[in-house]
Amino acid sequence: MASQFKVLLSLKRKEGGGGVFYKHDGERFTQPHTLKLNQNTDYVVTVQSNRKLRDLMIHGERCELTEVKRDKSNSSDDSLKFSANFNTTGYAAEKRKGRKDIAIALMFDSGATLTVLLQCKFYGQGEIEHCRWGSSLTWIEYDCSLTEGQTGVRVNKHKFV
Repeated sequence: MASQFKVLLSLKRKEGGGGVFYKHDGERFTQPHTLKLNQNTDYVVTVQSNRKLRDLMIHGERCELTEVKRDKSNSSDDSLKFSANFNTTGYAAEKRKGRKDIAIALMFDSGATLTVLLQCKFYGQGEIEHCRWGSSLTWIEYDCSLTEGQTGVRVNKHKFV
């Protein structure tokens, strides 16, 4: 028997809280969507789910998690929210038609792990114009399932919102 759950993932610039943009690339690359990020920039990654998150790894590096306090005015919401910082120092700016897959691993208290790839294009630190072409990302919503006795979470579908 598989249990179903959702995971929401968002990225925002740490300085000023500005959003991240993405564009739909169709089938030109390994993923249909590309996130546009700047080099040498701090981002805040937020994960929301009804499952407690134990660890978060981005591109093989463990990120320090902070549990975000719940909004008490919305008592019907039983989801948990965690955030972590992600710094893009060391990521090379992509050349035209270049993309980089960034692995995100979410390890839950239950021992289950969700791993997703985010296709990214990195621009220079000060590049603003190209980084804002496309749609503003609110979150990526993953519809997931976990089969009893297994630790790998399956993504049944995802959508960029």
